[in-house]
Amino acid sequence: MFNRAAAALSALMLLAPLFALAAMAQNATAAPKAVTRGTVSTTAAEWPDIVARKKGFYQKEGLQVDQALISPTTITPSLIGGTIQFAFLNASSLVLADKAGADLVAIGQGSDPSPYSLMTARPIKTLPDLKGKTISLSEPGDAYAEATKEILRKAGLNPETDVNLRYGGNSNQRMAALVAGAVDAVPLVPPQDKMLLDQGFNSVAFYPDYYPKLALSTTAVSRAWANKNEDTVRAFMRAQANAIKWLYDPSNKDEALKLLMEETKADLASAQASYDVYLTKLHMFPMNGCIQPDGFEALIGVLSKVSKAVKPGEPVGQFIDPRWCPN
Repeated sequence: MFNRAAAALSALMLLAPLFALAAMAQNATAAPKAVTRGTVSTTAAEWPDIVARKKGFYQKEGLQVDQALISPTTITPSLIGGTIQFAFLNASSLVLADKAGADLVAIGQGSDPSPYSLMTARPIKTLPDLKGKTISLSEPGDAYAEATKEILRKAGLNPETDVNLRYGGNSNQRMAALVAGAVDAVPLVPPQDKMLLDQGFNSVAFYPDYYPKLALSTTAVSRAWANKNEDTVRAFMRAQANAIKWLYDPSNKDEALKLLMEETKADLASAQASYDVYLTKLHMFPMNGCIQPDGFEALIGVLSKVSKAVKPGEPVGQFIDPRWCPN
């Protein structure tokens, strides 16, 4: 009896390494979960995603996150239709889409406040100089379009009659239009604003001086999809949070600048200016990457002035969901 038990134990001990090797092989060959993240342009606001991709934080969470550059006019329908699973989405678009019957929800912080500078052609040095000039904005219902109008009003200009407003395109396209002389002013974020300052263009307004809190962009998902893919959403948010922690570590600054320069084609001075604004001055990214209510509350206040569907003071809990936040 004893000999048979000993023989069985010995056989199991011999097979144990084989079982371990088989398990290792299975884990090694397990395919990462593939998802697509859509965005409309590449700026320093994308820094956490850049780091998560380039430093392997997504991979460590078992994710393969493919990137899709999508037109501002189609990114919201793409998220609603399931072509993409995550979107770096205009917060105004999310609110207005939900008011129209969509079921999108903001889970991660984007730009709040967005460090826009109103960049102008070289001869235009003050806000009043914009009278009779053309300003390029994203879309009429956008909160930052209304914010731009309010900045003009405070400078004594009537945005409906004193300037020409042109809508459409992403920030990179609008920047190109300003450089080409097709428009006279455009809101831009780092590093694009610094790149133009170095070429002699001017900044006549810094939006956070007027709106200390105002959500511009957010990481958004379809609520129905997220509820069916909880592990994937949580893995994505953990990767973003780890990327943000890496970004805020001063010992990683030089590499962070290099990654931004590679992704946005910015020079070192522009990348450094982006670091100073996003990470040092504004502390743009919450350490856990999670959506914050303050910016959405300010957003509702602005949108209520331009959309009858949005009521002043309505609760923001219908548009944001912090339950995906990493612990």
